[in-house]
Amino acid sequence: MRIAFPALLRRFPGVALADPYEQVDFRVFSLVYCVHTLRVTW
Repeated sequence: MRIAFPALLRRFPGVALADPYEQVDFRVFSLVYCVHTLRVTW
């Protein structure tokens, strides 16, 4: 992930969150801390 995300953002510099950060739904009671979905715009 440390390599993939920066590479993705370099390749697609216009990628942005579609929803405000405060509305991103995180999985806090899971083996891995992550988001349920992450909507983006181009």
